[in-house]
Amino acid sequence: MRRILGAGIAAALLVTGGVVGTGTAVAAGDPTFYFDPVVGGVLMPGEGRVELSPDGWGGQTSGQPDGTYVYALSKKPLTDATWAGGGLPAGLKVERADGCAPKAGKVGVYLCDLPGWGNPGPEVSATSTAANGTTAYFGLVYVPRGSSIDAGIKEAQTAASKPIGTRRSHATITVRTRAHVAQNTMTLSTPTLPAGGTVKHTLKLHAVDKGHLTLNLSAAPGFRNWDEGELKVTADGISAGGAAGAACDHSLGEVGSFRCDVTKPGDYTITYGLKAAATAPAWRVRTLATYEVFTFGTGNPEKVSDFGVSSPVPVIQRYRIVGRDAEGWLWDYTGTGKASAPFSWTNPVGGQFNWNTYSALTRLGPVTVQSTGPGAVARDKGGVLWFYRMSGDGGIYTESRLKVGGGWNAFNLLAGASDLTGDKKADLLARDTAGVLWLYPGTGTATAPFGTRVRIGAGWGAYNSLVGGTDVTGDGKADLVARDTAGKQWLYAGTGAAAKPFGDRKQIGYGWQSYNSMVAPGDLNSDGKADLVARDSSGTLWYYAGTGVATKPYATRARIGSGWQRYNLLF
Repeated sequence: MRRILGAGIAAALLVTGGVVGTGTAVAAGDPTFYFDPVVGGVLMPGEGRVELSPDGWGGQTSGQPDGTYVYALSKKPLTDATWAGGGLPAGLKVERADGCAPKAGKVGVYLCDLPGWGNPGPEVSATSTAANGTTAYFGLVYVPRGSSIDAGIKEAQTAASKPIGTRRSHATITVRTRAHVAQNTMTLSTPTLPAGGTVKHTLKLHAVDKGHLTLNLSAAPGFRNWDEGELKVTADGISAGGAAGAACDHSLGEVGSFRCDVTKPGDYTITYGLKAAATAPAWRVRTLATYEVFTFGTGNPEKVSDFGVSSPVPVIQRYRIVGRDAEGWLWDYTGTGKASAPFSWTNPVGGQFNWNTYSALTRLGPVTVQSTGPGAVARDKGGVLWFYRMSGDGGIYTESRLKVGGGWNAFNLLAGASDLTGDKKADLLARDTAGVLWLYPGTGTATAPFGTRVRIGAGWGAYNSLVGGTDVTGDGKADLVARDTAGKQWLYAGTGAAAKPFGDRKQIGYGWQSYNSMVAPGDLNSDGKADLVARDSSGTLWYYAGTGVATKPYATRARIGSGWQRYNLLF
């Protein structure tokens, strides 16, 4: 990272740190060039590496160097001018040194040409058999072009004998085993945060190593990520008690993270405050505490604790739709909660990529952006029905499908219906070739997701589209929208009773034959009412905002966008 210095620092750079050969003119390059102190690191045996180059550099003018970085790597502290400890100890090795070359006759010394922009330096890794506590010492000195490289080498070899300067620095690389680092332990206490109030959370850290403590707050499992300004929770201070050696701060604005630099072992109590606005929604929040000892690796200790925001304001769910293309890929469109642009950019759904093996696909109910919901069913061309559970992690469906059974080619239409029977389990509608509609009540179990079918009635062959899964009328019961072959749209209001799941039909529109696909994804504009999207024959997708009124359940349509003809199925 390059920075430009103010004029007040320029003179100091010419007299502190780094080599300028006596009586030698310094060549091109910013004479006020400097680099940040190197930081070293901690390695796990067999995993990761440490870059020895500085994190940042700069200068008063261009900040552009022209010279050589001299690195000196040793088994002993950098105070011995005889260089008896030159080179890395057993268990550590130079992994790569792009732009650098070993200095002949000087074990552990690397020269890195610095003719302009760049930040070269060796990278050191630990072997899988490296012993706990193995330590290497390294120094870095910048030598301007035309100055003495030999003098720069001597200065790097003894860098710890002098204070760290603007062109001279030193640090260590230490090996720590996973078992050793696991001795750093944490406990979290995260009580409920009341809306309009404050709360104190605490973390107790038993540190056997110095390190960096981070506490990151995010949506707990089952909750979607919040938009900026939507959480309405801010930090209310942080302090460190117990041993002396921890300095802490936190992010500004809406809370996101707390940080502490722990400079020595000891027992610490970190106390931080949270403050919620009176209108803060009832989020469930996850606190992830990580004590970063390893510079690179997966063995840093972690601790997780969830807490809730106690509030009467609900978190508004957001929903998604999925399109299947001709190659069998699924493409995910996540809801934004905004009517002006109800979907964000599209992403491919991971896992399997052969969804075109299915002749029918339907979700059993709305799918949230955090991938919760009742799941989906898919019928293959052999008539076998498969059940896909929700992943709950943003990936939509789990990769492992569950077989429901065969014989489903007897039906020419399958439609997910959400809960039609009032038992809070998602149900499935299936129409046979004679036009009889059947209800398959959900069981809530993955191994046998449906119970014995119940006959709803005949005459349903008059419809070429059935769209279920949402509450159109605003009474809390799942409804069904049906389109007949003349393009008339009919509403079947749900009753919540298995014996008769729908009331009498009511016409709610006409001219809907212009659409070749309709989906009821749920609430797309965050007003709490179920919406509808429809694709016309040109591939344009239209948005119908729900009104919650049975006599006119949808407002005037709004255009979402074109190009949706690429999908042979939307659900």
